[in-house]
Amino acid sequence: MQGPFKHDSEVLDLVRRFELCEINPEDFRHYQHLTVALYYVRKFPYELASQKVRNGIQKLAAAHEKSGYHETITMFWLMVVHEFLATVESSESMCDVANRFVASCTGPTLINDFYSKALLSTKEARCGWVEPDLKPLSGAMESVPSA
Repeated sequence: MQGPFKHDSEVLDLVRRFELCEINPEDFRHYQHLTVALYYVRKFPYELASQKVRNGIQKLAAAHEKSGYHETITMFWLMVVHEFLATVESSESMCDVANRFVASCTGPTLINDFYSKALLSTKEARCGWVEPDLKPLSGAMESVPSA
């Protein structure tokens, strides 16, 4: 499968650069966010993985004097990643899993199937988790076209 990653080492390098805040947030693409989340959710229990992603994004932004962290958007994508990983064989390489996942949902518009722009623009959604207002999250990956 063709994708942004050719080897597991490229995924590991992305995670390393994320953890060391070596990625400028302006250059941190959606597929890279998804890959970092995928790595953590695959490697750690979900609660720890979500904490690592959330803290890591905030740390990265602060290291580059940026703001704009959004709790609901971050948690939405973590749930999509978690649901996707439930369908993955444990023997499949990280590189292959990441390429397959990002090919299926690299566009950030999936969230718009669940949340209105009005709700996502609220302070409550930015600072904490809010439930979707357009349709329930159950089966969010069913809305993702298969690669």
